[in-house]
Amino acid sequence: MKVEDIRKVACVGAGTIGHSWATLFAQKGYSVNLYDVKDELVRNGLRLIKGNLERLVKNKIIGKGEADSAFGRIKGTTNLADAVKDVEFVQESAPEDYGVKKKIFKEVDEVARPDAILSSSSSGLLMTEIQKVTERPERCVISHPFNPPHIMPLVEIVKGEQTSDETVNLDREFMLKLGKRPVVLKKEAVGYIANRLQMALLREAISIVGKGIASATDVDTAVSAGPGLRWALMGPFKVFNLASPGGLEEMFIKFGPAIEPMFKCLDTSLPSLEARKKCVEDIKKELAGKDAEELKQWRDAKLFGELKLLEYE
Repeated sequence: MKVEDIRKVACVGAGTIGHSWATLFAQKGYSVNLYDVKDELVRNGLRLIKGNLERLVKNKIIGKGEADSAFGRIKGTTNLADAVKDVEFVQESAPEDYGVKKKIFKEVDEVARPDAILSSSSSGLLMTEIQKVTERPERCVISHPFNPPHIMPLVEIVKGEQTSDETVNLDREFMLKLGKRPVVLKKEAVGYIANRLQMALLREAISIVGKGIASATDVDTAVSAGPGLRWALMGPFKVFNLASPGGLEEMFIKFGPAIEPMFKCLDTSLPSLEARKKCVEDIKKELAGKDAEELKQWRDAKLFGELKLLEYE
């Protein structure tokens, strides 16, 4: 199968990630079957998709006619076989649990087209384990998006031990066609790339709050008003490549004596429950009275602005 042959997609799971994937697929012109186990979950997913499309119009990403057409390309269902039997690409976005995902992949593998790609939105599980329950493991792959998928460009493509290179290449081409910025892992690893980096930062952030060095609010500000601004433009290696005239190599030599004590003092233990509670208390205090949905809409509007600036769209 070629990327041009993909015309219809199934989104298995209509929750936070699944409905957002469905928004993207439909916006890009694909017919979408949106599946979940209960009618109310499907209805809620469709409601969220409508809201996504309205915000895309509000932020002048697409026109109202495009939004109406996109919504018309989505069909909701609670029948898994009906959702996946006639599509070329399946995007699973169920809870992050091996038992749940393996059950879905086994059922989908039995009824989907033999050449259909079976892709998981998992944020850290291994496809090598999930694909064991399928008869065609070569077509199973991880396509991990960043939330929300219909806005954030990153998708991490991770193959299992039995995933074919053909599947990986087709998945990457499809993600590029969707306007994504895919990265392909050379080697399977729990947490992939971005979440391993995120968790390292989160662990140290919790440690800083837990040790009384700073409040959660000030930790957030230290990231968003400092390195976070640069990270939107370039990753850590490019950032530090500009820290010295001789680039990254010179930076390691020149600043090594200053950096090494910081490496040594970083917390590598699991964050304590007490430290986590302090973070929760700080954020609750800061966000008291603020509506979560309004914060999401503010975030999305800012993300649209960043993407226009960075020319990712």
